[in-house]
Amino acid sequence: MTKRQHAKALALACLFALAAATQVSAEDARGRELLNALGCKACHQLEGSGGALGPALDGVGQRLGAEQINKQITEPASANPSTMMPSYAHIPEEDLKALVDFLATLK
Repeated sequence: MTKRQHAKALALACLFALAAATQVSAEDARGRELLNALGCKACHQLEGSGGALGPALDGVGQRLGAEQINKQITEPASANPSTMMPSYAHIPEEDLKALVDFLATLK
């Protein structure tokens, strides 16, 4: 491989990495936006801010898998019948997925 070909390959790899990082950032931003818009931080802390009524969301992706997070959001009473957490089963599927995906990254 010539120096020119190597430089092109490196530039292309950097572009792909940048595109992937931008996608992750956009998904992360949407998840954070939903977390705030839905009022989750009224009861849950994240990164040092929020309420203390529910468990902190820091590390939730380490404690629960995506399916468990989804079920906790849509059917909170299934894990704890006396929970005060409301169900968010009514939110659009794409919003639910964005929120679950974001929470699953919190490790």
